[in-house]
Amino acid sequence: MLNVPRLRVLYEVAKAGSLTAAAKELNYTPSAVSQQIALLQRETDSRLIERHRRGVRLTEAGRQLLRHATIVLAELRSAEAALAAVARGEGGRMRLGSFPTANATLMPRAVAAFRGDHPAVELELVELDRDEGLAQVADHHLDIALVYEFPMIPMGDTPEVEAIPLVVDPLHIMLPSDHPMASRSSIRLAELSTQHWIQGVRHGSTIEVLPQACHAAGFEPDIVFRTDDQMAVRGLVAAGIGIALVPWLALATVPPGVIVRRLDEPSLTRTVMAAVPPESRRLPAASAMVQSLREICVQLGTPPTRARPPSMGLDLDE
Repeated sequence: MLNVPRLRVLYEVAKAGSLTAAAKELNYTPSAVSQQIALLQRETDSRLIERHRRGVRLTEAGRQLLRHATIVLAELRSAEAALAAVARGEGGRMRLGSFPTANATLMPRAVAAFRGDHPAVELELVELDRDEGLAQVADHHLDIALVYEFPMIPMGDTPEVEAIPLVVDPLHIMLPSDHPMASRSSIRLAELSTQHWIQGVRHGSTIEVLPQACHAAGFEPDIVFRTDDQMAVRGLVAAGIGIALVPWLALATVPPGVIVRRLDEPSLTRTVMAAVPPESRRLPAASAMVQSLREICVQLGTPPTRARPPSMGLDLDE
C-alpha cells in the first residue's frame, strides 16, 4: 500500500518543479522532502524524479504514479469536504422514523422546513411504531424517530436514547356522519360503552391503550376490527362499521363522511417526542431536525381544550 502523505509530496514536487519550492508549500525542510521522495522510490522500486539545471522533473514512472496520485488526493479532499459538511449538519444522510399519524401532518411539514435550510442533506423516512422507533435509534439504525407516550403505557428507559418532548396530543373520537352523537360537541368515554370499535393498531405495547382506558371507564370495548392502516380506519368509520380514536395531529386528514368530536378523557392524551441518540453521538443534522419539529408544533398551535376547536382548521362543532 502506497503512503498517501508521500504521494502528496510527489504531487507538490511535480507542481513546483523543485524540492525547495515543494518544501515551502508543504512547510517541510528541503531535506525532509528529499527523504520522502527517496522512501517513495524504495516503496515503488522505481526512479520517480531526475534532476536538471532548473530543478527536478518526473520520470515516466513518476508521471504514471502522479496521474493516479492526483485522483487519490482529489478523492481524499472530497472525503474531507463531505465529513466537514456532516459535522456542520449540511451534508450526508439522515435516517428518520415516524409513526403513521405523525406522518399525516407533523413530519411532512418538518421535512419541508428542514430541506429548505439543509438542501444537501439526504433524508430517508421509514414508517414504524413507537417501540420499533425507540429500538432502531438505540441500535443506531435511525438518527431520529418520532415516538409517543400515554400516561397508562409509559415508554420506560431505553439506553442510549434521549426523548425530547414536542407536543401534547389529545385523542378525539371519530364517528360516522349519521351517528346519533354527531351533534354533540364533546363525548365522555363511558358514553361509548355500547359502540363497536375500530382499533388503529395491531401490535406493540400501545395496543393496550384503548382497552385500559375503557376498563377505567367501566366497560370492555367491543373491538370489531384492528388495522395499522390509518386510511382503512377512516374508511371503516365512514362506512359505519364502528367508531375510532384519532389524534389531534391527524385531524387535518379526516375525510368526508366522518365526524370528529372532542373526547372528555384525560388518559387518552399522548406526549409526542423526538427520540435521538445522546448529544455526544448525535448528528448535527438531527439536532436541526428536532428544531424544525419544534417550530412546526408551534405553527400547528395549541391542542384544543373542551372550550375551543383546534387550529388546524377542522371545526369540531360543525
